[in-house]
Amino acid sequence: PSTSHFRVLERRGGHSYCEVRIETGRTHQIRVHAQHIGHAVAGDDKYGDPAINKRLREQAGLKRLFLHAASLEFALDGGKVPYVLNAPLAEDLATALDRLA
Repeated sequence: PSTSHFRVLERRGGHSYCEVRIETGRTHQIRVHAQHIGHAVAGDDKYGDPAINKRLREQAGLKRLFLHAASLEFALDGGKVPYVLNAPLAEDLATALDRLA
């Protein structure tokens, strides 16, 4: 089975900005699990709510899936040295988030 851990970081305009840690890496895992608990990823045309996505396009200018890999961790050499890559939130997603405040 696949496992995802959700943690709410902020709530804005009736939406939640979450951190998700996954233990497995299944296709669309975060999107499927978010939809399953009744909180689809914003801008998700496959698993989300079309009316909510339309409102987010109009209100916040969200033109794509609001999903961002802030951190990626992996190990090489048999797990001796962990590698961690971090990336800031993309400007278009940060702008959409600000517009929800």
